[in-house]
Amino acid sequence: MSSRDEILDNFQDHLLGIDDTFKFKCLECGKCCRNREDLLLNSRDLFNIAKKLGISMEQALEQYCETYIGKDSKMPVVRLKPQGAGRVCPLLKKDGKCSVHDSKPTVCALFPLGRVVAGEEISDGLQPNKPMQLMYILNPVSCGRRKHKNTVRSWLEKFNIPIDDEFYILWGQLLVSLSISVSEYEEQEVSDQIMELLWQNIGAALYVAYDTKKDFMEQFIKNCTTIQGLFNTLKEQFPNGINPTKT
Repeated sequence: MSSRDEILDNFQDHLLGIDDTFKFKCLECGKCCRNREDLLLNSRDLFNIAKKLGISMEQALEQYCETYIGKDSKMPVVRLKPQGAGRVCPLLKKDGKCSVHDSKPTVCALFPLGRVVAGEEISDGLQPNKPMQLMYILNPVSCGRRKHKNTVRSWLEKFNIPIDDEFYILWGQLLVSLSISVSEYEEQEVSDQIMELLWQNIGAALYVAYDTKKDFMEQFIKNCTTIQGLFNTLKEQFPNGINPTKT
């Protein structure tokens, strides 16, 4: 069993409170940017990257990411596309520095911390329309130094990550709600064309339909409304459920 698996199996024992301390100092060696297959992006991450690089979110998706449908979530998943035999992050420059250091994805900025959204009890898991809270763990690391003491609070402030991250909580709730809705359509054995239409529209609203010159959060809320409108339209057109023969 890996160190990561052990932490997940004993999650409660590895939780860090907002003012708990941990020892770590990043040496900017780039080690955490190599041999990575798991650098997943939310829409705010992609927005910040595109804005930093002066390109559209669609261009950022095409140049640096790959998108696939999650096996369990049934939702479009976006990750930074690793390059070469070393599975290197595409945003890592030749000098070993990050090309978007001050706008890097949340998962990178948090390192070595991990963050999850959970219900009132961890065992509840994520559920739509349920109170959510942010929780932190210290991931196993093999880089950096262990002499510098940080609190979770100071680490978040250092990288401008909100302590009460409204977007991240809404993002978690949204994905769970959408996952449930999309799974229901799959269980009805809807046609491949309708499923593809759903995924395309959800993916566009989550990751493409943004102007980096405008406020992110306002656009995110608007795009959530667009997605809800899509499902409302489907329910109006198929009040008894969608159940054509799959092609």
